[in-house]
Amino acid sequence: MVGRPQKQLVMLEPPVRYVFVFAVLALFLVFFFCNSLSYHYDYIFTSNKPKTRFPDFSHSQPFWTLSPQDFPLDDSSRRVILVGDIHGMYESLQKLLYQVSYDPSSDVLIPVGDFLTRGPHVDSMRTLSFMASNNITAVRGNHDQKVIEWRAWIHWMKTQPEGSRWLEETSAEWAAADAKLEDWIDDKKRKNKDTEWWSKIPKGWKPFDAHYAIAQEMSETQYAYLRSLPYIIHIPHTHAFIVHGGLLASNPKHPYNDPRQPLATMPRLPDCCEDRVNRTETLRRIQEREILNEVPQNTIPWNILNIRGIVDGEVTRDNDGKPWSKAWRQDMRHCAGFNGELLDASTIRKKKTKILPCYPATVVYGHAAGRGLDVKRWSIGLDTGCVYERRLTALVLGGKKTIKRRRVDDDDKEDIEIDTDDDDDGSGAIKVNADQIKFGDSHYGQIVSVKCP
Repeated sequence: MVGRPQKQLVMLEPPVRYVFVFAVLALFLVFFFCNSLSYHYDYIFTSNKPKTRFPDFSHSQPFWTLSPQDFPLDDSSRRVILVGDIHGMYESLQKLLYQVSYDPSSDVLIPVGDFLTRGPHVDSMRTLSFMASNNITAVRGNHDQKVIEWRAWIHWMKTQPEGSRWLEETSAEWAAADAKLEDWIDDKKRKNKDTEWWSKIPKGWKPFDAHYAIAQEMSETQYAYLRSLPYIIHIPHTHAFIVHGGLLASNPKHPYNDPRQPLATMPRLPDCCEDRVNRTETLRRIQEREILNEVPQNTIPWNILNIRGIVDGEVTRDNDGKPWSKAWRQDMRHCAGFNGELLDASTIRKKKTKILPCYPATVVYGHAAGRGLDVKRWSIGLDTGCVYERRLTALVLGGKKTIKRRRVDDDDKEDIEIDTDDDDDGSGAIKVNADQIKFGDSHYGQIVSVKCP
């Protein structure tokens, strides 16, 4: 009786083992078949090779922090000069710098991004040479970012076997072509020859365009300079940010006073700083850093470079939806200080007014040429469409240096759009021929612009 189960077990073991082996083999065949289908899908619908895995070409540099030495507002012998989108309009830039009596030995020049492309290629190269050789402080714009990415891609392609040869031959073919770039690229991609090489270009990228031309021509020193530039500059001592596209003070997917919002709760003061005299300053700096780190939209480089508005809680680069600067202004209006010290009598009387434990901060930006010079209490947009033959604009802060004056006709005057704080629908916007605007808590800046080109 004892041996019977043992014999039965021996008889069952081979079939079980065979079933297991067959199951493994079947799974392997299914995997191989699916993988083959995937390969052939890529072959038929995308390229002759499986999709290329690309390295990160972005060379991200999230943000810089500037000290009072780097951003001097209280030194009468020095100034900060913030400049809107240059777009390679080198002569207009030099004209503007002459107008403001720019002194590189004492003044700090800060373009707000997109200083390359759209203008003449030779002038983009002159602009890049000027900025790189003088190590000008700046933020990246979306067009500058494309130049960085193309140069990184060129470096990567040259590491591929025969990559340098293909680049040289294809560049020569395009130089000799008599066709629109898009049509020429489409024709090349349709041909079986070089399909493998064209698959190594990321989707949506167009080689040999204006960005590519700058990327190919610039020196290694200029490339290193571009790579060093951040997406955001934070100036804690004056409670300001510099970006190209924009920033959000709260996540638009949640109410502004939701506990998850960085301005909705007072930050915790580090133990080391409990008794410090500048307690408020420390708290403000912590909260400003939280805006950068805790608003999820601000952690995505594409948003910082491209945002123009908000549609259904999502960032958009289009001109529809709510301008992000209006959303920023609305959030700043709720700031009442950490102990309600910013409240005034009129605010207190408005029972529906909801306040937040925060202080306002200022954003200076570009990118929105369609809105022109856009000055709100806590944001300043400087892109006035120089590349569209309009104007190049600067915001001059600090110092006592005299700005050159010239007689202008009425048609040459630039109106400044200032939004009052009386309503949210934009009907409070007024236009004035003024050049002094508020900056930050207590400073004033001067708007200076020149006609382009």
